Amino acid sequence: MTERGNRARIAFIAPRYGRSVVGGAETLCRLLAENLSAHGTAVDVLSTCATDHTTWRNVLPEGETDEADVRVRRFAVGARDGRTFGALHSAIEHGVHLSYRDQVAWMANSAWAPGMIEAAHQYDWVVAMPYLFGTSFWQVVADPDRTVLIPCLHDEPHARQSVILDSLCSARGLMLNAPGERDLVDELLAGHRGGEARLRNDPSIVGCGFDETPLPSTAEALAFATRHGVERGYILYAGRREHGKGVANMYAHYRRYREVSPDPRPLALMGSGDLAPPADIAPHVVDLGFVDINERAAAYAAAGVLVQPSRLESFGMVLFESWLAGTPVLVNERSTVLRRHCEVSGGGLWFGDAATFAEGLDLILEAPEVRASLAAAGREYTLTEFRWGAVRDRFHSALEAWS
Repeated sequence: MTERGNRARIAFIAPRYGRSVVGGAETLCRLLAENLSAHGTAVDVLSTCATDHTTWRNVLPEGETDEADVRVRRFAVGARDGRTFGALHSAIEHGVHLSYRDQVAWMANSAWAPGMIEAAHQYDWVVAMPYLFGTSFWQVVADPDRTVLIPCLHDEPHARQSVILDSLCSARGLMLNAPGERDLVDELLAGHRGGEARLRNDPSIVGCGFDETPLPSTAEALAFATRHGVERGYILYAGRREHGKGVANMYAHYRRYREVSPDPRPLALMGSGDLAPPADIAPHVVDLGFVDINERAAAYAAAGVLVQPSRLESFGMVLFESWLAGTPVLVNERSTVLRRHCEVSGGGLWFGDAATFAEGLDLILEAPEVRASLAAAGREYTLTEFRWGAVRDRFHSALEAWS
């Protein structure tokens, strides 16, 4: 099967790549590359030999491999000063205003691969992601005319640095993941260079795609809950357990929910991370651990609601996985992306503090008709706006428009 736009040779750039790599942008890269390749688009992936995003040690061999019918070309991470990078990265995170020279030094000591930049010249289009790594930044510097960014922007201090905003404006185009990310781009550029900064082309919302799958049966959902020793209808969190994902706030809000709700549900955690629940709520928290992909839909279906407390999201893949399984969502209202998904789809509610967290849970969990309506709207949104065919069409249309 072939599709329009498949004659151009396209390289995706990601700092790390592979099915064992955990990370939203890395997963998005892999899914896009595999799906486009399977439907006739000539796609390679250029990545580093690193697997750890903190040490950036070259542990994989340089060279080519075939992974799920995608050619993957790996290159050694170039020379960098990790201490300098860490100090500058932390300073930005804590609100220190860096000079432009120090911002360049920050990117100069980020992860990058000189061999990757050289190899990228062999392609008609280079699609680099995410914005926060030298692999993307220096590719834009080296060849802005052929480079498209999938920035995976978060509303964070690093995205507000002038070198990053200049990079966004220099790239041939931006492929964004969600309507809310477009709002963030507009906000970030509004004050950059006196409000005169402009993108070279209008950005395109592409996102990730999903296939239509049957709703898990009641029996499948019940069997999953039984196997894991948790009552069906639990509150589910899916993702990494860390402060940056808002998990500590979720624990605090869950404590308040248990105090005020007449029939509090258990909280189930799916994923990994070291941020354990406080002792007073721990008896009411079930650790599902890593759930195999073949069981994941049942895990969502057995839940009464998915909670996504993170503010720093550029897409929110777990929302779509939950909607496809027939479960509504409750999201952090401070995430422009997640809230906008819920507003546009009608598939979920949002919270701003412990009180609205508890109110949202009770409204969804104690009103079956509300829960069913939200879940159906979210599933429809997923299969209309983010089915794979629509995503591929938007991807190719963007490249054609920028040609």
